[in-house]
Amino acid sequence: MKKAISSELQKLESIKRSIQISQNKSPEMLYCRKIRGHYQYYVGKEYVSKKKNEKRIQMLALKEYREKLNPLLEKAIGHLKVAQKSLERLSEVYEQMHEGKQALFEPDIIPLSKKIQDFNNVTYEGLPFAESDKSDYHTYRGERVRSKSEKIIADELDRHGIPYHYEMPLLLRVDGQMKEFHPDFTIMNVTTGEVKYLEHLGMMDNPSYYNNVLAKLDIYERNGLLIGRDVILLHESTVRPLNTRIIADYIQEFLV
Repeated sequence: MKKAISSELQKLESIKRSIQISQNKSPEMLYCRKIRGHYQYYVGKEYVSKKKNEKRIQMLALKEYREKLNPLLEKAIGHLKVAQKSLERLSEVYEQMHEGKQALFEPDIIPLSKKIQDFNNVTYEGLPFAESDKSDYHTYRGERVRSKSEKIIADELDRHGIPYHYEMPLLLRVDGQMKEFHPDFTIMNVTTGEVKYLEHLGMMDNPSYYNNVLAKLDIYERNGLLIGRDVILLHESTVRPLNTRIIADYIQEFLV
């Protein structure tokens, strides 16, 4: 809910800024009536041909719309800000208690700071590296990863302050049984505390690899983890390398 309110607030504030920038202060008023199935337009009492003055008519209609929209827009923005603040206060109840008391129970509404802290404190065993694997890619945090692209992704997540775990185990149901998978990155949205998974698909022009990817994505979906909502995909092939600039776009869209 908090994310939805924040998203709607940003949207309405953006519309309001756009209206202010393009504000039409003309005193002219547009009138319209329908005669025999056709619209006739007047500015004041003066008839105006739509064919000859279409731009002028459009701008006056838009001016009227925005004049009526603006006060309602301001009121809606005010309501959303109040709702946003109310949600923040719900989390503050727990955060303002003494840490000794916090340790005694789990709050009904978990503060975002606690979600992030708990996420960062998770310990686990990732996938081992084969002895024959001579690759030497390490992130800024000192973790060993399996490719240069994964190092780039990890460092970009870290640069944006996105909490993540590399190849952390995830249990998914396959044919009625729980099976352990290791998503490339398990990540957390720093605005909502939602956990998401990021997969780097590195050999999309390899038919065998491609088919394995489809099978894995099918398992995600069968477990209620939808592609584009819960699972973020980055891809490349031997002829189309990873678009590093797009990583920041995905971070802004799904993780902040």
